[in-house]
Amino acid sequence: MASTSCFLHQSTARLAASARPALAVGRTQLLVCKAQKNDEAASDAAAVVTTRRAALSLLAGAAAVAVKVSPAAAAYGEAANVFGKAKKNTDFKTYTGEGFKLLVPAKWNPSKEREFPGQVLRYEDNFDATSNLSVVINPTTKKTITDYGSPEQFLSEVGFLLGQQSYGGNTDSEGGFESGAVATANVLESSAPVVDGKQYYSITVLTRTADGDEGGKHQLITATVADGKLYVCKAQAGDKRWFKGAKKFVENAAGSFSVA
Repeated sequence: MASTSCFLHQSTARLAASARPALAVGRTQLLVCKAQKNDEAASDAAAVVTTRRAALSLLAGAAAVAVKVSPAAAAYGEAANVFGKAKKNTDFKTYTGEGFKLLVPAKWNPSKEREFPGQVLRYEDNFDATSNLSVVINPTTKKTITDYGSPEQFLSEVGFLLGQQSYGGNTDSEGGFESGAVATANVLESSAPVVDGKQYYSITVLTRTADGDEGGKHQLITATVADGKLYVCKAQAGDKRWFKGAKKFVENAAGSFSVA
């Protein structure tokens, strides 16, 4: 019996000894599995964060492209117009007449008044009729505008366009005027541009009258000859309004005049 007990004791001891490493191995495998799961979770979390960052970057890039603004649209003194299209020029409107076209200030109104022979168009400022434009068409035997001579010589042919004044008295005491003169006209600038193969005269004149009306008038004349007709556009503004913003409208109107 003693030997049998010893055998059983030894066998039990051996079984216990052999079982311990197995338990240790099981625990180690369990820890490894847990570590692997933790690593996979961390990897998944990092992937989610990376994906979110990429999505945000993509959205930010798309937004930057969508709101790209032209520098001119946000110029100083103008509305930024960040999300809209380029603004149209609302200061002028195109007028197309018989054989000619030009830009007319949008806030000027058509007038039925006819000052000159052959006048086919007249527009004037809503607030001051002194600021106005006219188009005059008359027959001519000239083949080109240069047949009239220089721009200054041509101006003497159409001097009636510069207007008249109400005062008709003696001007001996008027500073800057010759004896008996009622008005002076100074040519400030003249040129002879060629546009689309057609010769034009462009003349800028400052007139002053003895009655001191408006302190003088800035008158811009653009003229050409086509198909046996003399086409003349005259735009003007009083000296006071000229320096208060009328210059822009007068210059653009006269400068845009063209004949087909």
